[in-house]
Amino acid sequence: MSQQHAKGGTPPHASVAFEKSGCQTLLRKHPHLMSRIEQTVASQMANGLFKSKFATNARWRGLPIWECRVNEKSVGSVRVAFAVHGESATVLFVSPELQKRAFAAELERFLERSHA
Repeated sequence: MSQQHAKGGTPPHASVAFEKSGCQTLLRKHPHLMSRIEQTVASQMANGLFKSKFATNARWRGLPIWECRVNEKSVGSVRVAFAVHGESATVLFVSPELQKRAFAAELERFLERSHA
């Protein structure tokens, strides 16, 4: 583990991108949430997705979709759905909905609309 990661920074070689259509609404209201999501997703990747679960049976560009909870003091908790490809990840969807079933339903509606 790198020293930067041990202090809570982004692990080396992990890049996190955001799918505009599924993240824009919440990130526009809370732009500082973006860096917290990047840190959390990169940390999950560096640690074998230990606190992540499959979000849905649907796939995005042939990849499984994972979800995890991100805690941010000023916003509270949010759930994020993301796909991992190599040493990078794409955050597909961000929602303040914490209940697993409701989040999964929102995510599946989003995926249907975006023709993923």
